[in-house]
Amino acid sequence: MKYQFSTLIELQDLLQAEKLSFDTYLLQREAFLSDKSLASVTEELDRRIAVTRQALIRGLSEPQHSRSGLTQGAAYAFQHAQNKLIAEPLFNRTIAYALAINEVNACGGKIVAFPTAGSSGIVPGVIWAYWESRVLGSQNFASIPAPLGPPYDLRLRSAFLMASLVGMVIAQGATLAGAEGGCQAECGSAGAMAAASLAFLEGAPFEICIDAAALSLKNSLGLACDPVAGLVEVPCVKRNALLAVQALASVELALAGIRSVIPFEEVVQAMKQIGDSMPASIKESAEGGLAATPTGLHYKKLIMGGE
Repeated sequence: MKYQFSTLIELQDLLQAEKLSFDTYLLQREAFLSDKSLASVTEELDRRIAVTRQALIRGLSEPQHSRSGLTQGAAYAFQHAQNKLIAEPLFNRTIAYALAINEVNACGGKIVAFPTAGSSGIVPGVIWAYWESRVLGSQNFASIPAPLGPPYDLRLRSAFLMASLVGMVIAQGATLAGAEGGCQAECGSAGAMAAASLAFLEGAPFEICIDAAALSLKNSLGLACDPVAGLVEVPCVKRNALLAVQALASVELALAGIRSVIPFEEVVQAMKQIGDSMPASIKESAEGGLAATPTGLHYKKLIMGGE
């Protein structure tokens, strides 16, 4: 079997010829490339999913405070806020869960880089919010998610694999590194990955999942990577929540039959061109954007002792 593909069309042709679903193909592909058994690959997938669950629980169990002081328990505060403009569990969980996981990263906890540490809350935040709200049926938004260990439901695994597939296509056509492409490559990519996985969970066909990813990624083009004091906290943590919500909106559009005029892979090409055109000051160097504002420089001096 062929385990390399250059385009999504090539992948779809391959899946059709081999009569395989995308998730089965990805697991077999990983087993081949890593020279491991299918059981071992599945076990490792479950282990990583479990890490995201553990990070989620930690981030919501108590306010997360980083050594820099830039992360101050936003997930906990949001989860326990009484007045919500949109009183809908999936929406509110999406915000809280994305915040929680990324705050754990900011505080030195264990996370899964999805696709990077700075964007680690977006994909699992969206998937777990959906799982709690629509699959487990929990309406109590303020409750702490219960531990949920492997082996995981096949549908849950496939949602994570759909996100991974979108990330692979972006990595092949552009980049996932903020230092190379700005935050469009980190949080922007994660938002597209989350949108595809959420559309999958809603039962959308493959083409609609990819359309949702395109809609999300288009709205992230040109996003600067400008971390205050060079730390993955401001604007990263709250950006995780906002990109996660953007994934929800993208899926709503795609499920309504609203297509992306520009195909996903062309959006990725545009992302690469924009990333190549970006000045170095807004590509993770902490020399421009928010990092260079008076307040940003104040925190840099306060935290790092810089001039």
